[in-house]
Amino acid sequence: MSFAGLTFLTPLVLLGLLTLPIVWWILRISPPKPREQIFPPLRILEGVQAEEETPAGTPLWLLLFRLLMVALVAIALARPIIQAAEGVTAQRPTIIIDQSVLSAPIWEDMIDEAEVIAREAQRNNLEVQLIPTASDETPTFKPAREAIEVLKTLQPVNYLVENFSVDPDLIENSDIAFLTSGISNNETALVERGDIFIPAVQTILLPGDVRETAQGFDSDWFRPSSRGAGTQTIEALGQGGGVIAAEDISFAPGADLATVSFTLPAQLRSRVARLRVAGVRSAVSVKLLDDSFGRPLVAVLRATADTSSPLLSEPFYAKQALEPFADVFEGDLESMLAVQPSILVMPDSQRDDGDAVREFVESGGVLIRFAGPRLAKRNDSLLPVTLRDGERGIGGALAWEDPQMLAEFSGDSPFSGLAVPEDVTVSKQVMAEPGIETDTRTWARLEDGSPIVTSAPFGQGRVVLFHVTAGPDWSNLALSGLYVDMLQRILPLAKGRAVEPTESAADWQLDRELDAFGRLQSPTPGLAPVSDIAFATVTASADTPPGYYRQGTRQSALPVIRDAGSVKDIPISSASTRRSYGETADRSLTGKLLGFALAALALDALFALMASGRLAYLKPQRVAPLLLAGLLFFPVDSFAQDETRILEAANGLHLAYIETGDVRRDELSRVALEGLKEQLNGRTTIEPAGVHGVTPDSKGLEMYPFLYWPIRRDSAALTPEARANINAYMNAGGTVVFDTGDEGDRALRAGQPHPGLQRVSEGLDIPRLTEVPTDHVLTKSFYLLQVYPGRWANGPVYVQAAENSAGGRDGVSPVIIGSNDWAAGWAVTYAEGALVDLEKDIPRQREMAIRFGVNVAMYTLSGNYKADQVHAAALVERLGQGNQPLPTEID
Repeated sequence: MSFAGLTFLTPLVLLGLLTLPIVWWILRISPPKPREQIFPPLRILEGVQAEEETPAGTPLWLLLFRLLMVALVAIALARPIIQAAEGVTAQRPTIIIDQSVLSAPIWEDMIDEAEVIAREAQRNNLEVQLIPTASDETPTFKPAREAIEVLKTLQPVNYLVENFSVDPDLIENSDIAFLTSGISNNETALVERGDIFIPAVQTILLPGDVRETAQGFDSDWFRPSSRGAGTQTIEALGQGGGVIAAEDISFAPGADLATVSFTLPAQLRSRVARLRVAGVRSAVSVKLLDDSFGRPLVAVLRATADTSSPLLSEPFYAKQALEPFADVFEGDLESMLAVQPSILVMPDSQRDDGDAVREFVESGGVLIRFAGPRLAKRNDSLLPVTLRDGERGIGGALAWEDPQMLAEFSGDSPFSGLAVPEDVTVSKQVMAEPGIETDTRTWARLEDGSPIVTSAPFGQGRVVLFHVTAGPDWSNLALSGLYVDMLQRILPLAKGRAVEPTESAADWQLDRELDAFGRLQSPTPGLAPVSDIAFATVTASADTPPGYYRQGTRQSALPVIRDAGSVKDIPISSASTRRSYGETADRSLTGKLLGFALAALALDALFALMASGRLAYLKPQRVAPLLLAGLLFFPVDSFAQDETRILEAANGLHLAYIETGDVRRDELSRVALEGLKEQLNGRTTIEPAGVHGVTPDSKGLEMYPFLYWPIRRDSAALTPEARANINAYMNAGGTVVFDTGDEGDRALRAGQPHPGLQRVSEGLDIPRLTEVPTDHVLTKSFYLLQVYPGRWANGPVYVQAAENSAGGRDGVSPVIIGSNDWAAGWAVTYAEGALVDLEKDIPRQREMAIRFGVNVAMYTLSGNYKADQVHAAALVERLGQGNQPLPTEID
C-alpha cells in the first residue's frame, strides 16, 4: 500500500488508527470531573490564592499530544518506507547479474541490490526475470518470490565470463538493471539500455610479474579502473594462509601500473606462497606463486672452509649448480641446521645418518644424498632404497662393459622432458637391490635399466639419492648442464607436498582450486587433466579452474587472468544510466517513528506533572536523585568500555570469549574461562588476571592469546567490519577456538557442514585444515594428550595443516575447530564446583577437559617450542607431579 510517497509493508496495522476516538473518550473522562458541594465553613478560604491547582479534566493540548503519540506507534508498526523516485519499477524488471570473478568483492552489495528491485516488483505484483551471466539456462519471467529465492543461491564464478550477450527479444518491454563490477575484458557494451550499477570505488588490483631481488622480491600490480584507490596494501602469505609480510603500494595520478617491493630474509622469502590485496575478497587479486618463484634455502655440508683446490671438492659442484636458483650456504652439519634450510645436500665425504639429520627430514626437509666409497662400504637406514654392498665399476681396465649413458626419463619422473646429452656417462655407481619398491622409487636410470637416482618420502620430508658422487669421480654428470637442470627440478620439493600420482603423469592435474573469493580449496570432482602442451596457454574456465596444478612433483599455478592489461572499465552506451549500489535501498521510517514515540512518552510524563500542578515539586535537591537513578538505566559509552577493557588486557593477561547474545550460553562461556583461569594459575606459570567478553568487532582483540567462540546453529554471518577485525586478529598471531558444541547431534547432520559455522566462517582467512595429528604440539604443549574432551569426548578437532609452513605464526594454528562443547568441561570453579554434567565418554573426562584447556592456553602463548624433542623428558617429569584437585574430578 502506498500513500503520499510512503509505502506501507503491513498496511493492515493502520486499522489501529481507528481506535483514536476511543483513546480520546478515555482521556476525556480521566480524571473524572469533581462534584461540587457547598461547605460554608470554607468560605474563609475563598480569597486565598492556591499555589497548586488540580485540573478538572485532561487539557486539550495534552490530549492531542497523546493522540499523536498513539498515531506514531500505529504508523511505525505499519513499516512505512520512503523509496527513491528513480527506484520505482514501472515495468517487469529484468535483472542481469555479472557472475564474473571480478564481481566477488561486491557480491553481497549486488545481491542486496537485486533483492531490493525484486521486492519492489513483488509489492507491485510484477514478475521478475533473472539473467546470471554464467548460467546456461534460458531466462524467463517468474514470480518475484521465486526470483528472490534464486538470488540467495547465486554465487560468483572463479573465471572471467566471456562472450556473454542478451537476446533483445528477452528484454523487450522490460526495465533493465545490470549489476556489475564495473570492469571487464569486453570492449563493447554488454547492455544497450537500462540502469547499470557500478561501485563508487574500485578496490580490485590485478597481479603482474614477480621479480626476485637480493633483499627479497618486487611485484607489479595493475589498476584496471580510473575509480581505483590510490594506495592499497599487498600481503605476502605462507602456504597455511598466515601473513608473512605486508607492504603498501601507491599509484601515481593517472597511472595504471605500480610496483611494491618486499624486503625479506631468505628464511621467510622461501615460505611465501601467494600474494593478495588486503581486504579484497576476489581471486583476481591473488597471485599464486609456484615452482617458478622463490629461492629455497639450501645447505651444502662441507668439512672445512679450505677452498684452495675447489675442483677437488665434492660440495663445489653441487654449490655451483644450485647458486643460480637458491640461497646456498656451506658449513658443518650443526651450523647448517641452525639456519633452518629447506634442502640439505650431503656429499659422501660428509655422510651422517644421525638423529639430527633424521629429524630434519621427518619434519619436512629434503635431503639430497650422493654416493661414494663410504656409502658403498656401509649402508644405513636413511636411504630411499636398499643398496648392495660395494660399488659397480663400468668401463675400467678389468671391466667387461663400456661406461653407461643415461636413459630417457620416464613420464612420472620429476626430470621428465629433460634432454639427455650423449656425452654424459657413468663409470661407477652403487647398485640398488631389484624389486617392485625400487622400480616405483626410481627417478632416473642408466641405459641398462639400473637406477641412478632414487627417492622416497620420510615422514613429512623426502630423501633423494644420486647413485654417483657429487663430483666427477664416478661420472661426468657433474660437469654437464643436465646436472644443473636435475638439481633445479628437485628444488620445488622443498615447497611442495606429497601427492598421489595421476594416471596421466605427463598431464597437469588440478591439486588446489582457487575459488571466486580467493580461497584455496579442494578441486571440483570430475575435472579432466590438462595436457603438458596445452597448459602453457590454457585460460581459466569452468573446465580448467584457476589454482595449483601438479605434474608429478612439479607445481605450476594457473592464474585467473593471463593478460591483466586487458581488463578495463566497462563501456556504457548513451542510452544507459549509470547508478551506484544502494540508491534503491528501502529507507524505513519504522525506527525513527518508534524513537519519536518513545521520546514523546518521556515528555508525556513531564507534561502530566505540568498539567497536574506538581511541577513545583521539581526542585534541584529533589531532581538530583531522580537524575542519578535515571543514569543507571543508560549504558556507559561503548568507547569508554572498550578503552577500559583494552587497558586491563594490556596490564595483565586476560582470557576472552565471544559474546553470542544468548545470555545462558555467554554465562557458561564466562564461567568456563574463569575456571580455566583458576586451573592455569594453580597448575602452570601462566597467571591470567581475568576474563573478558568481547564481540567480533571489538577493538584490541590482539591483546588476547585466543578467543573461545561458541557457535550455534542460528549464528548470523559476520558484518564486513567484524570479518576484517577477526582476520586482522588471526593475521596478528591470534587463535580462534570455534566450538559448535553439538557432538551429540552431529550424526543428524549426515555429513553436512554446521550451518552456523558455515555462516560465521564465510570470508575468514581460514587455511587448509586437518585433524590434529598424534604428534601435534597441541598434544604436548603441557600435558601429553590424545583426546580433547568437553561435554563429549569423541568429536574430531581440526587445526591448520602443515603447521611448519605457517610463516610468522611460530607454528600456531589460527583456528581450532571442534564440537565437544569445551566450555561445559571447563566450567568448574573452586567456589561453585561444576556447572554442567558431562557425558562420561572416557574415564576422568573432566580432568582431561581441563588438561586440554591448559594445553590450548600454553600452545597459543608459547608457540611450537614444545615440538623440540629435547623437552620430552621435562614433560614426562611434569606428568609425575601432583595436580591441584578439582572440586568434582571424575576418576
